[in-house]
Amino acid sequence: MTPEGSPATVLITSTRDEASATIASGLVKNHGFQSTEIALMGEPVFQKGSLLLVTIDTEMISPPDLDSYFNPQAYIFLSRHRAESGIPSLTVHTTGNFTDRPSLGGRPREVGGVNPDLQKNYLIALNKWKDDIPDYQITIEATHHGPTSLKRPVLFVELGSSEKNWGDERAARVIGDALIEGLTQGRSWDRVAIAFGGPHYSAKLNKLLLESDVALSSVVAKHSLGGVDSEMFGQMIQKTSRFPRFVAVDWKGMGQHREKILGLAGQFALEVIRL
Repeated sequence: MTPEGSPATVLITSTRDEASATIASGLVKNHGFQSTEIALMGEPVFQKGSLLLVTIDTEMISPPDLDSYFNPQAYIFLSRHRAESGIPSLTVHTTGNFTDRPSLGGRPREVGGVNPDLQKNYLIALNKWKDDIPDYQITIEATHHGPTSLKRPVLFVELGSSEKNWGDERAARVIGDALIEGLTQGRSWDRVAIAFGGPHYSAKLNKLLLESDVALSSVVAKHSLGGVDSEMFGQMIQKTSRFPRFVAVDWKGMGQHREKILGLAGQFALEVIRL
């Protein structure tokens, strides 16, 4: 689609998402994305080196078949975040559905592909600018919603948690700065873990990502552990771009599922990191 060949990363924005548009505008304004003179489904495509910035006209969790247009290393969705708490938040997460029914764009019992470097490098870069946005919480979220069936790794980078935040150009600029730094200056991490247990927003996992050399693949919160069996466990391994040799376990946040998860870790010969 571009003269430089397949893009390394495709950044996805949506006409139906105010936060998405705010982040995209900042990327064009502050980071030199230029028009390619190409339109995708009637919307302009922008480029910066090996990064493409494209806009879709659907909800983020139910995009068109992007794989029919692109063959990138990863897709990063720039999205709004909504939470009942209304706490201003900059969040990041992978995609997946651990239930046996379709849910929010995720196919039943399916996780999206994961490049563990993307989330860790973004969170590290984002944390450098935390003093510029002191009113915002910076956190990863557990794996949830779709899309889950794209052929390449997927990451959601979000601005929220309510309408008053979605147009915040200051926060959007921080997101853009951190995203570009993470994509262009981030490193590859050898120690990769699948995470299990604890709340949807996990302080323990934030600390692990920011203060250790461990990167994370899928993150399964306590409320989703019931949907994890050998098939789902194996799928999370297979859909991680680099083999996860570890499981990170929130020891007190596993409920009745601790022994099951530890047994599966042993079945797949993964080392346990106890949190």
